[in-house]
Amino acid sequence: DPLNLGNYTEEMRNKELNNGRMAMFATLGIVSAELFTGTTGAAQFAIAAPKAGTKGSSFCGVSMKAGIATQTGCRAELLGRHSFDMKLQAGASAPLGVFDPLKLSSTQERFDKFRTSEVKHGRVAMLAALGSIFQHFVHGPGAESVPNGMMAFQDHTGEKGVVAMTLACGFLELGPWADAFAKEPGNFGDPAGLGKDIGSYDDSMKTKELNNGRLAMLATMGVIAAELVTGDRVCLTSRPTVCF
Repeated sequence: DPLNLGNYTEEMRNKELNNGRMAMFATLGIVSAELFTGTTGAAQFAIAAPKAGTKGSSFCGVSMKAGIATQTGCRAELLGRHSFDMKLQAGASAPLGVFDPLKLSSTQERFDKFRTSEVKHGRVAMLAALGSIFQHFVHGPGAESVPNGMMAFQDHTGEKGVVAMTLACGFLELGPWADAFAKEPGNFGDPAGLGKDIGSYDDSMKTKELNNGRLAMLATMGVIAAELVTGDRVCLTSRPTVCF
């Protein structure tokens, strides 16, 4: 009680805690709303349209540009957002079509960000789905004693392999396969030279890759969940030729 007010009672402490909890939720809501909508915290509570000549501000330093924002600039930005149509992008497949219930990809910039993540996770999941079967038949040098399935994460040799793989992925993510070098989300050219066999990387091929990646993500999560719940691995160890 630095001010010697003498009223920091149990009731006052409860009021302070409740107000702090509400403030934490409010702050998270304001920050999230600005990141998703591009509207500053103050503008979220405004009723009238912004006047020309007012200065733009940034709560998080991400969504709003500093400087003078005019009505023309605001209209141009709004038209730019509405001109982006997800229905024309690869990956919009029946029966759901465009699936974005939270409206996270309302602009081209946000769409590219999430599409990049989707492509990466899908490719990793496809490799993981193959690896979950392949590991039952072949072990790498020095890893002959590593158990199959999720038990590999509890083995000392398996843990070293996870660390080595994480470092390798980090090198690729920050080096030759960094997002800045991509022609478009997930497009780093044709390093394996398979283009002549599978055709061009057009919207049809992108949609096939995305759908297979989505299925692989669900399959990988299902395999992990099933093993953790039942204890059974993908391939039966008593009959190694029987999988699933």
